[in-house]
Amino acid sequence: MKVITISNHKGGVGKTITAVNLAAALRIVNEKRVLLIDSDPQGSATKHLLGRGFKPDEHLGQALIDKSFADVILETSSGLDLVPADIRLGNATDVIEDLKHWTFRLKQTLATVAEHYDFVIIDCPPSLKTFTVMALVAADAYLIPTEPEEFAVDGLEKLTDLADYVVAGMNPGLRMLGIVVTRYHKNLRNAHHDKMINAMHEKYGEEMMLPSIRRDKTVLDAVTQASTVFHLNAESNAAKDYRALAAAVLARV
Repeated sequence: MKVITISNHKGGVGKTITAVNLAAALRIVNEKRVLLIDSDPQGSATKHLLGRGFKPDEHLGQALIDKSFADVILETSSGLDLVPADIRLGNATDVIEDLKHWTFRLKQTLATVAEHYDFVIIDCPPSLKTFTVMALVAADAYLIPTEPEEFAVDGLEKLTDLADYVVAGMNPGLRMLGIVVTRYHKNLRNAHHDKMINAMHEKYGEEMMLPSIRRDKTVLDAVTQASTVFHLNAESNAAKDYRALAAAVLARV
């Protein structure tokens, strides 16, 4: 079982969309057994797959504190298994941080279902605190989605600094899988997006740049319809791009 954490310190960069559709690509296109974990108290991945009105009976926080992990997992119509989250997860933070060796809690909990999955994708909150730390400690690798905009790119360094801290003290096997540029538009503002991508090439190395995800209405439609780009339009630009991303991920893990 390979565990991949999807994170960025900045919100609104396509993090959850990437987590959901990368997981869907691994499941639908590559026929892998995939578990998606929503570790964001906003419950973005849960809403994406199950609808904004859905309220789970159980959530990730309960699995980390006193529930069997298997009892919290939900099957979704997309073919993905999901560990859901909602606002109650944030309320559980203090209890979780009071647990002995809490930073390893998610890693230990995942071990109880390891034989059932090929991949675990963890969608993190736009924060570098409790749940992102646990996700990095549990992960084999982390992936950073970002828009090709200056303020979004600025958040990359904060995340890589946290990852370096985790590598030094808690998870020496953690590695950076790469950067995914989302909402890419080649001709936007006189190729501004290409300029920002070139700046990331120079800072992180071309080998760290994973396939970009083009702007595509299918992505927004998938969010509003509680679905994935593969279920709405498997031949859309977004579906093609997430297939390419999944292939790149499989080649690197």
